[in-house]
Amino acid sequence: MKFFHLIRKKLLDEGNLKRYLMYAIGEILLVVIGILIALQINNWNQANSDSRIAHEYMTNLVTELSSDLDYFKQLISNNDKQKSYIDDILIALNTEKTTKLKEKELMLKLMEATDPADFFPKTATYQDLVSSGKMILIKPLDLRQKIITHYNLVEQKSLHINRELGYSWDHLIPFLNDNGFYEWRNFPAISLDTTLISRTKHFSILDIKKSSKDFEAAENNLFFAKLMLTVRNKNLEELIQSTQKLIDEVVK
Repeated sequence: MKFFHLIRKKLLDEGNLKRYLMYAIGEILLVVIGILIALQINNWNQANSDSRIAHEYMTNLVTELSSDLDYFKQLISNNDKQKSYIDDILIALNTEKTTKLKEKELMLKLMEATDPADFFPKTATYQDLVSSGKMILIKPLDLRQKIITHYNLVEQKSLHINRELGYSWDHLIPFLNDNGFYEWRNFPAISLDTTLISRTKHFSILDIKKSSKDFEAAENNLFFAKLMLTVRNKNLEELIQSTQKLIDEVVK
């Protein structure tokens, strides 16, 4: 800076105003260019930082989406198994005689068929993106919108599925429990311990007279439980399609 000051002083001393002004303008341009370069470097560093953060979010998002995909598929498999158990019980209800061994097997199936597993998809990364304001870093805009649309669907389907599970806790399980169709060791946790079954002398649901209101109530509750499982699977299938589609969008 002292060097430039000396040049300006020399030009003024010589009375060369034109050269002084040209030099001053050139010096200002150098300063402006320096500032612009510094700003560009800062913008470049910020862009790199934003890109790195966005990449980390996308990596975590794909991990959670992949986990959800396996989770949804496993739930469908479990629901299908529960539906088959309900079919076995409904058949047994309309069968004249059942062996003692078959009764214990049916009791286990009833307990498993009415076990309402909670629904907890992974949304931590998405929630962090929203709450931190980092969603703006996800580019292009079209991808950002697809992420938001998917998790809106997850929220919607979660409400439906958990409402169905709520029916099991609030209506189906108390109905079966109050009528002595099976015992609970630690309500609401279901125990499938075979010692519990061994202590039960008879599967009382099989004793209901087919013409009675109790029989109709038991049958209707089981039919409705199966219907809920079918609806739950449809919701899960929609989530599987949306999840796989979003994974493909993120990794491409």
